[in-house]
Amino acid sequence: MPTPLRLLVAEDFPPDAELILSEVRRAGYDPVATVVDTAGKFLRALDDEPEVVICDYTLPTMTAPDALAILQAKQPELPLIVVSGTMDEATCVNSLRLGAADYLLKDRLSRLGPAIDHALARRELDRVARLAEQRRDETMNIMLGLVDNSVAAISVQNLSGKTLVSNDLYNQLSTDHPPLASASPIRTAGAEVVQRQEMFTVDGEQRTFHAVRYPVLDGTDTVFAVGSILVDITDQKRIEADLRRARTELEARNQQLDVANAELREVDRLKTEFVASVSHELRTPLTSIRGYAELLLDEADGNDSQSSKMLDIIDRNARRLLNLVEDLLLLSKIDSRTLTHEYVEVELADVAEGALLVLKPSAETAGVTLRLETPGELPVMGDRSQLERVLLNLLSNAVKFSEQGGTVTVRGTLERHDDQDQVVIRVIDTGLGVAAEELPKLFTRFFRSASDAAHKIPGTGLGLAVVREIVENHGGSVDMESVLGEGSTVVVRLPRRQ
Repeated sequence: MPTPLRLLVAEDFPPDAELILSEVRRAGYDPVATVVDTAGKFLRALDDEPEVVICDYTLPTMTAPDALAILQAKQPELPLIVVSGTMDEATCVNSLRLGAADYLLKDRLSRLGPAIDHALARRELDRVARLAEQRRDETMNIMLGLVDNSVAAISVQNLSGKTLVSNDLYNQLSTDHPPLASASPIRTAGAEVVQRQEMFTVDGEQRTFHAVRYPVLDGTDTVFAVGSILVDITDQKRIEADLRRARTELEARNQQLDVANAELREVDRLKTEFVASVSHELRTPLTSIRGYAELLLDEADGNDSQSSKMLDIIDRNARRLLNLVEDLLLLSKIDSRTLTHEYVEVELADVAEGALLVLKPSAETAGVTLRLETPGELPVMGDRSQLERVLLNLLSNAVKFSEQGGTVTVRGTLERHDDQDQVVIRVIDTGLGVAAEELPKLFTRFFRSASDAAHKIPGTGLGLAVVREIVENHGGSVDMESVLGEGSTVVVRLPRRQ
């Protein structure tokens, strides 16, 4: 099957043009030919992108050298074959020197087919060569860009130490450092990469570099040069040293803290034991004092009001001291994890009623009304004595912070909260209230609000802390809502007995 060929023929004699096309067909091509006979037509025909040009040496307005000059300017890769009726050596040599692909006599056009084959092959070779050169240049530019803009110092040196390629960073290294010593394993053992740390002087400062030396091979896999990549790791080494020092110091401080913590734990243990011991020792004589005071009150002559009054003061203050001792003893047991619970079925409504009876004399003296509002049974599981302490502490605070004519209400309800059935006790007073910024601190041990000091209300700051510890040990929660000057509501939530 004939090979298609876009052909441009510059010939002013039609029979010769037909003879040329006939020889092209005979050579196995199927030419799509454009025949021109002037320079202007020749220029315009080049826009059709012919693959081969066949040009008569002499035309009325153009010669073959003229056509070659045009091609050199516009399409230097386009092959041109010169044909002529006569030939002399000078004309032939001149045409080939100007870039002609071949030079043929018109009476020997049988060689036209091989000449076209040769011209097309040469054109393809030239195209491939140009493409390869272009890619080589692109690759070279990429490599040079990487070298010049790298944060590492890069060079390639031949085995005599002559630098073939280097970037500015490498050139700035003040120490003359030929690669031969570092490259000796590469030169003697073949393709082997050497990595190590090396010292260089940069701007008068000794700096540490991570050096990579690698072999550069030629086409026969022979090492002809050594590449070097040097990365400045001085700051990294300094940071690593600082981190090691910091880690050592931190470990030493941690050891000191461990010792200090152990000492603090021992001090805390001794403190807890001391408080427990003192509280226990105080409870016995205080109980005795109260017992004898009550006995004397029972035996006192009703007419001796002065003696009864003094005995009542002794009993009241002994009771206050005993409550304080009980609070301290309870907290010390909680801290030492020795607090035990006797969990039984407890009816919290009965406990609340009993607490109100205990606080009734104090409330009457203070002119405060006590109320109990419950829907009936309030069943929980817990330590009855500890739950009584919770209600006594809350009611005592409520009465203490309420002014004459005030009201303290104990309201019990059954609620469902967070997917749990709960018994909720609210102790509501119409007393002094607490500032909003103090609410988060109220259940902290020894914390006393500003209103305590302002109204000279006595207390230790342990009551609410004891309440919180007991309630949380029973799986419940306690919170307070308060408005300064309007009163407070303490909410105790405990799991309902199933």
